[in-house]
Amino acid sequence: ARANLGCVLAESGQLKLAVAAFQGALAQFADYADVHFHLARALDELGEANHAIEHWQRFLELSPASPWAEEAQSRLGQSASMLKF
Repeated sequence: ARANLGCVLAESGQLKLAVAAFQGALAQFADYADVHFHLARALDELGEANHAIEHWQRFLELSPASPWAEEAQSRLGQSASMLKF
């Protein structure tokens, strides 16, 4: 339920509340791949790419064959290029 709430909140632009809902879902189910994906996306949209990285990576570990894996890899690449000085 918290994962679904997070998705609804993210879609309605309430990203900080969505992050909280996703974090609550992960507190109960740490290996919920889809929640890692949606949390990473919300964090990226909030400009917190450095916090999103661990969730993009965990998503790919848990679900490497997902249709969303390409997006996660792309976002990781973008984050890595932004972190280089």
